[in-house]
Amino acid sequence: MLATFVIGLREGLEAALIVGIIAAFLQRNAKPGAVKQMWVGVVIAIVLCLATGIGLQVVSAGLPQRQQEMLECVVAAIAVVMVSYMILWMRKHSRGLKTDLERDAGSALAQGSAFALVAMAFLAVLREGLETAVFLLAAFQSSGSAVLASVGALLGIAVAVVLGWLIYRGGLRLNLSRFFRITGAVLVLVAAGLVAKTLRAAYEAGWLTIGQQHPLDLTAIARPGSVQASLLTGVLGITAQPALIEVLGFVLYAVPMMVVVLWPPKRAMSRVATGRLLTGVGMAAAIVAVVLAVTAPSAPSGGSVTVPVEVAVAPTLGTDGSVVPARNVDGTATVTLSGDGRLSITVLAGDVVLSGNAAVTSVGTERVGGLSAVQYRSDPMTPGADPETVPPTVTGAQLAELVGRLPIGLRAADADGAMPARFTDTARATISITPDGRQLLDVSVRLTRSVTVTTPTGLPVTIGSAGGTKVGTTAEGRAELAAAVAARAEALQGAEIRGEVIPIMLGGFAVIMLAFGVPKLVRRRAATPPDGAPRTADPPLAAAGSRSRTDAG
Repeated sequence: MLATFVIGLREGLEAALIVGIIAAFLQRNAKPGAVKQMWVGVVIAIVLCLATGIGLQVVSAGLPQRQQEMLECVVAAIAVVMVSYMILWMRKHSRGLKTDLERDAGSALAQGSAFALVAMAFLAVLREGLETAVFLLAAFQSSGSAVLASVGALLGIAVAVVLGWLIYRGGLRLNLSRFFRITGAVLVLVAAGLVAKTLRAAYEAGWLTIGQQHPLDLTAIARPGSVQASLLTGVLGITAQPALIEVLGFVLYAVPMMVVVLWPPKRAMSRVATGRLLTGVGMAAAIVAVVLAVTAPSAPSGGSVTVPVEVAVAPTLGTDGSVVPARNVDGTATVTLSGDGRLSITVLAGDVVLSGNAAVTSVGTERVGGLSAVQYRSDPMTPGADPETVPPTVTGAQLAELVGRLPIGLRAADADGAMPARFTDTARATISITPDGRQLLDVSVRLTRSVTVTTPTGLPVTIGSAGGTKVGTTAEGRAELAAAVAARAEALQGAEIRGEVIPIMLGGFAVIMLAFGVPKLVRRRAATPPDGAPRTADPPLAAAGSRSRTDAG
């Protein structure tokens, strides 16, 4: 409410002053009907501004959520540009606002028509009204309560109209420079909040993905739902847990603009000095941005990961055909996930060696140790059984001992006869990795062994349960992987903050400083007289906040 009140008061009074000065001038120097024409133009301008604000709100409400965020981002950015221009323009012209307007009005009237003055009032109200509409729409979107924001705006405009009327009637003498200086300081904070709002909306719209770390937690002093939280969000546009890029945007906007608004008028700098200061600050910011970007640590890559695993081996047949009982062994699994979606895995556990390579497919999401993960499953891998670890021939009796009965397809006569055997291993791996696809969180492998024998009659018989292996990450291994994820996330944040977020924000700040500073130096060089010609002193910048009292009536 406070933010919209100040916006309505500031913009409304500026428009009221311009209209009042023009109305008073027309009443003294033009035809009586000219004042009525001016008010008609003012009303038309107000209607157009209201239509613009309502139209923007209707368009925004009818868009899908993401498009709404995009529009809010654009509206907030335009509002920041508008209010910045308005603050800087009023800082320069507040002292001589009445004199300048009356000079322009006299020049227009000297051409023989009051239409130019009517158009001047219409355009002044239209400009201020459009600025107010865009600025208030952005403030409404940042406010927690649209009703309170609307009440604040209406009160501000009402007070502005009353002040403008009193000044017009001559019943109030107001130090405009001081007024615009104080309200300018408040608007700087509001506009800085809109900068943060712009960056937040850009993230929600999908345009901005960096700088989302939360360096501040203000919930202790501004609990959600409290008055402090309403002031923090409604006036300054800052949430209780602002993102890093929002904090940087707020500070980089608020500090220089506040210096401009509150700079003592008696110490006003010359154009050249101002240009040198702005250019120097811009170059320094650019140098720091480049140094940080060049020296920032590189983001750690995923690469291969080796983790402790538990291996459970099912009963199988040894090289002499006897049954090897089940056993559990510890080992390691080395996992590599390439960028083309292929998985390479090697398991080493005692005499168990398993390796394979296959494509992987996402099968869903899950939580691993409290962390979000994406689960992938590989295509079947057939690494093949090591011939040195399996018998070349088996008997029916050996197979019966392994599976607990004589397999279907074999006869009692096959119990003692050796039959050629071909063992086949088929493995499928399942891995869980972080959503960015770079860090392993869990791994499991299931291997199934089958054997195909050829009976004396030449009939092939396949037994699908001739052994198997289950591989799973140990508890210690999952803890190590979780710690690696945390360490990598911290390293990624550091690399992003130092190598991207701060350099980008400082680079943008440097561009703005240079854009304001360099033209002042260029114009100064162009105005410098040739050698031998008389030189004049640098004209000081128009001082804001003059202590003289301005009567706009």
